Amino acid sequence: MTIVGRKGLAKLFLLLALVSTSPPACKPSATGPEQRYPIKGKVVNVDKRGSVVTVAHEAVPGYMDAMTMPFKLKDPSLLDVMADGDRLQATLVVAGVRSWLEDVVVVSESADTSATAANSLEPKAGDQVPDFSLVNQDGKRITLGQYRNRALVVTFIYTRCPLPDYCPLMTEHFIDIEKSLAAEPELYAKTHLLSVTVDPEYDTPKILREYAARELEARMNSGTPDFAHWELATGSKDEVKRVATFFGMQYWQEGDQVIHSLRTAVIGPDGKLVKLYPGNEWKPQEVIAELNRVAALSQKTAKTAKPVAASREKDPPNTYRGVGVVEEIDKDTATIQINHEDIPDLMPAMSMPFKVKDRSLLDSISVGDQVKFQITGEFVIFAIKKR
Repeated sequence: MTIVGRKGLAKLFLLLALVSTSPPACKPSATGPEQRYPIKGKVVNVDKRGSVVTVAHEAVPGYMDAMTMPFKLKDPSLLDVMADGDRLQATLVVAGVRSWLEDVVVVSESADTSATAANSLEPKAGDQVPDFSLVNQDGKRITLGQYRNRALVVTFIYTRCPLPDYCPLMTEHFIDIEKSLAAEPELYAKTHLLSVTVDPEYDTPKILREYAARELEARMNSGTPDFAHWELATGSKDEVKRVATFFGMQYWQEGDQVIHSLRTAVIGPDGKLVKLYPGNEWKPQEVIAELNRVAALSQKTAKTAKPVAASREKDPPNTYRGVGVVEEIDKDTATIQINHEDIPDLMPAMSMPFKVKDRSLLDSISVGDQVKFQITGEFVIFAIKKR
């Protein structure tokens, strides 16, 4: 962050955004009346790519204390004439999960725009993503390598984020993606979601787990996240920074808040970047479409890689064979968690919970057993035995 000092006489820019109904990009996704609050402060960062301005503002009466926060602008073109150190006053509009600034007036206190901090470098599609290491909501160490053969969607949040169109919106989008993927079992098995906190000192594994349950309860009337498919992650400050900065994230601590940009990434089964979404304008449907495209390309590649051995025993239609290690058994729900190898023509190697056709199938199986199993295309095990 660069704060530019006064040089000569302050040059006054009056940047008046016309008062009208919000344009489509700012239209709230949740119902509710628009609330307006006067806001004053100093510009500390201009992120043109993310289309946000970060303002160290005074207390906003009736809404929030003085702090430094990023804001969207009703008229993004105003970002072109803003610089670090400018004084700003505007109207903060909050409508459901959306918020933005309008009626913007800026006093520029520097004519030296070369001192503005440069945007951090971002990776390009096709770049190999480093094999980062973090800790998930269960306190278990995770690495990028363990998601190989699946498409991985990564976003960045923190649990105390107060702006509805920042972290809460990213989490809402991930909930929508999770619901859509669950309705497509084949695609669900080839994908994984990961939310990484940028506030690792506060967001412990326990806090992340409680946050996920709370968000699901509020948005889906369900407090039982499927952490086998959607994980939340923290780590040391250096571990988180290594991941976040690779994707071009900008963030810093300001009291008990974290000022940050937004980045969401789709990583292919080969560990290479497929797509990077800056800001919060992307939609869950876009990510689903990208995941379908990646899955189709991976399937095409797999079919040309090696044919299935002709000597393999012929199975009934829509059934498949797998081998793996039992990690968890829940007889009440007739579910078994198996860390399995590739299941030819169905899914890559992964750890996944499966339903069993009959609870009695679990009577002769224990956690830690190496097993052979047969499964339907709907992911229901109808035969299983120790190897």
